[in-house]
Amino acid sequence: MVVQEFTVDLNKPLVFQVGHLEERYQEWVHQPIVSKEGPRFFGNDVLEFLTRTKWWAVPTIWLPVVCYLFVKSILMGHTIQEVVLMALFGIFIWTLIEYTLHRFLFHIETKTYWSNTAHYLLHGCHHKHPMDSLRLVFPPTATAILCFPFWNLVACFATPSTTPALFGGGLLGYVMYDCTHYYLHHGQPSKDPAKHLKRYHLNHHFRIQDKGFGITSTLWDTVFGTLPPLMTAGKN
Repeated sequence: MVVQEFTVDLNKPLVFQVGHLEERYQEWVHQPIVSKEGPRFFGNDVLEFLTRTKWWAVPTIWLPVVCYLFVKSILMGHTIQEVVLMALFGIFIWTLIEYTLHRFLFHIETKTYWSNTAHYLLHGCHHKHPMDSLRLVFPPTATAILCFPFWNLVACFATPSTTPALFGGGLLGYVMYDCTHYYLHHGQPSKDPAKHLKRYHLNHHFRIQDKGFGITSTLWDTVFGTLPPLMTAGKN
């Protein structure tokens, strides 16, 4: 008996379909569909709404939090210069987190129903529909949930007065990452370094998807040997 292979219907909500691809999911999800109109994820309108985020929501929501955290460390006795240094260190650590998450979590290989489904929600949807502007930045609700374990992690290694500034620096790094990521997809930079980063990132999407994991810089790709070969990708 011949069993017909499952085919994803792009005209129906996708999230609970993609898991059925099983071993074929990885090949399917890395064949991008270039369209500004993103697919529908869920049949439920509330869930569907929660998956869509305007890029400007990220700085609007999180930059005031960053400022509050910096002021909190100042009020606890640190000078502005000390807070600036801690913020820069937090941003630096974020770049490593950005690289690590992208390489080892976002690009994990899956093949079971629920692992495929989770991966599609986490990052696979972005590779399948890279120009979907409403599913490019991280939803604020998910970011808020993740802030709790990251805050506790920083607090384990820092003092009560330095934790706010260090965490604020990391959060600022995240805001810079998400805004940069959106710009690399939808902006038209004419000068370096933005022009180089756009070419670098689109190379990751459309040519060599297992290299070039850095978004805001190529630093950690250089350190860990994941720089792509000489880029020959054409204009987007």
